[in-house]
Amino acid sequence: MKKSLALLVALCLLFACVACGAPPAPAANSPAPADPASTPAEAGLDKDNPIYIGLLDAMTGDRAMSGMYAKEGAEMFVEYINANGGVLGRELVVVYEDDQGNETVATNAFQKITSEYDLSAVVLNKFSSVVLAMEEFLKDEGIPGIACGSSVKIADSENPYLYSTRKSDYGAGESVANACANLLGMTKVAILHAPDALGTGMSPVVERVLAEQGVEVVSVQQFSADEKNFAPYIAKMINSGCDGIVAIAQQTEAALIMSAVADAGLDIPCIGSSAFCQQTAINNAGEACNGWYSVTSWSPTVTEEPAAGWVAAYEAKYGHAPDMSSVLSYDALAIFAWAIEACGSDDPAAINAQMEKLSDFQGLAATYSFTPGTRMLADTEFLTVIENMESIVVEIIKG
Repeated sequence: MKKSLALLVALCLLFACVACGAPPAPAANSPAPADPASTPAEAGLDKDNPIYIGLLDAMTGDRAMSGMYAKEGAEMFVEYINANGGVLGRELVVVYEDDQGNETVATNAFQKITSEYDLSAVVLNKFSSVVLAMEEFLKDEGIPGIACGSSVKIADSENPYLYSTRKSDYGAGESVANACANLLGMTKVAILHAPDALGTGMSPVVERVLAEQGVEVVSVQQFSADEKNFAPYIAKMINSGCDGIVAIAQQTEAALIMSAVADAGLDIPCIGSSAFCQQTAINNAGEACNGWYSVTSWSPTVTEEPAAGWVAAYEAKYGHAPDMSSVLSYDALAIFAWAIEACGSDDPAAINAQMEKLSDFQGLAATYSFTPGTRMLADTEFLTVIENMESIVVEIIKG
């Protein structure tokens, strides 16, 4: 069953309404879908010759919540696409492997999953250092991989098999710095960042743009890997005389940083990288997260469709809001499904060639296009603020 690009995009975008049982409105230039109540699930689906896509994320360990959300988002897409004829009329099967959010474990996990399954493509996690550890394996195996990481090293990669459903930390760093100067009124900024690819890549961008804005950076600290006690770092920030904080970290550390700032009684503007407004960090930080700003690829409080309807369907299915891992995994699979349909093949080389033709693909978190010179596909990020332990969109940043 050969779908046109327009129809496949329409199916992806209409999922939220279908899942909720509401009559969907067809996307522009797309045929109206059949009434979901009268559409036989998986009608005519070829299950004897499935298409396999791998998904690697942290299913255990300190970062296991990331894997849980990624798997939930993937399952949402798989259930929908297979109920609507699959991909090339064949069942889409996502196979999972636990990389524990760890570079060494991830390389072993990648080799394991590629040896056990004939994969057409693979979805990788949002931890850029982990993604970069697997980068050469993608190239060696000749399998296209869409990551959810945003490191400048991913953006600058020359690996033709690596892509990301994010804007890069070049853009996010600029947006953070602009918010510091123009929205939050900071004049003396203290920066605290992780030692990984995220922290070491974004921090110099923030410093550069702040300098261009005439904002003084009075303190820059890099915390240790697996740091649990952030009180000493916060004390140094206080001693620096800063009137604003920029923090760049993953979700576990983000929650600890927000808690440490609250414990210190600091009442100054604070803005973090994308992890700070994600559900895992919010849940772990509790009330300490309130008032923090963030520049992120996703917020579950978006009001635009189709994302808002998809969030409602997700919450109805799982009993909690989606995280960034949920929606970016969903979008990555939707992009791969488009590429397979468009090239008419499940061959990794053919899929990868089709990926370079990706243009204005409307996903849930962003519109995605391939642009020569970068591996980043997204055109959108969000400036958010946390209120009552909920990430609220302040501004949608395009371009």
